[in-house]
Parts: sequence; C-alpha cells; structure tokens
Amino acid sequence: MDTAHLEPMEDLAYRKLLDLYYTSEAPIPLETDLVSRRLRLGSEVVSKVLSEFFELRETGWHQARCDAEIADYKARAERARLNGMSGGRPKNKGKKPTRLSLGSQNEPTGNPVETGWKANQNQEPEPRTKSICTLDEAVAFAVELGLPASDGEACFHKWEGNGWTNGGKKIKDWKATIRSWNAAGYLPSQKAPQLPFNQPSQNKFKPVC
Repeated sequence: MDTAHLEPMEDLAYRKLLDLYYTSEAPIPLETDLVSRRLRLGSEVVSKVLSEFFELRETGWHQARCDAEIADYKARAERARLNGMSGGRPKNKGKKPTRLSLGSQNEPTGNPVETGWKANQNQEPEPRTKSICTLDEAVAFAVELGLPASDGEACFHKWEGNGWTNGGKKIKDWKATIRSWNAAGYLPSQKAPQLPFNQPSQNKFKPVC
C-alpha cells in the first residue's frame, strides 16, 4: 500500500497498527479510544488511518494482507506441530540422504557416534617416518667434513623432528644435504653467536667529530 502521502504521525500510527495486528494475530479492536491509548496516539489520527487502510467488519478492523500472512503462519505452525507429534519430518523413502540430511534424519544404527577425545583414542597413530641415518652416522660424517660433532647432532634431530624432510620435501641423500648446508653456511657452528640481551656490543664506533 502507498503510504507516501501520510503525515509523520499518521505514518507512525499506521506502523503501530500493523505491529498490533501481527502481535495479537487478530484484527484491530473496534474500540478506537482503547486502541489509541494502547498505541499512545491521538484517537483522531488512529481513526483516520483505520478508515483509509483497514476494512471495518463485525469482528474488528481487518486488512487483507495481514489476514493472509497470519493464516499462512498458523498453517505452517500447525504442520510443524503435527510433524513433531509424529516423530519429526517424514523420512524420504527410497532416496539416498544428502550431505545436509546426514546426522539429522538417518535412522539410528545402534552404534553411538564417538566424538571428542574418545574418538581420538580409537584412531590408530600415524606411522612414524623411518630414519634414513642414525645419530652416530650423522655425527661421524660431520667430523669427517671437519665440522664439529654438534653440527651432525643438530642435523639429525632437526630431520627427526621434521619427519626427515627438507623444505617440505623428503630427504633422499642426507650426506648431500649436510654438504649443501655446509657450503651455504646454514650449520649451527657457522652462524654468528648472539649476544645476551643486556651485554653491550664490543664493536661500538665512535662518532666523527
């Protein structure tokens, strides 16, 4: 309905009358003064809006759109109530459940679904990646290259923790990897030692005067 011509108070009255209609799910009562008091609006404004946008009947002031929407709402509520009494929505016989229906409409299987930490307990642990060398072999090879034994030990533990990968790829030749890191200066012994946080640097420069 076109309400663009209404004055501000008339527009407010129209909206409040609709709210009352939908809230009570019934036509506006015939007692205009009582309705005006309930809406806290002047009876003259309320009467004017009622006569323009509503139809007077024996049961009250009706509006066709409001009646249709309320009737549709009550019909859907009744269907939902009946479905609830019969055990929920009717099952789709002969149809495979979709992904959205899984877990909501399937018949119980008798086996409770385990979730949370219980489900994690029943899962088999992932197989551990097999080491491609031993700690002693890594240390011995580092010493053979003239490196400290700690470099070989650091490489072994790093690979062991990463699942024997380097840059996300499986290590095929661990000796070649140590040689490569040695050439690039990536080994722990090749990195510059870090000074303690509160220890001043020894390489201070003097400002030019």
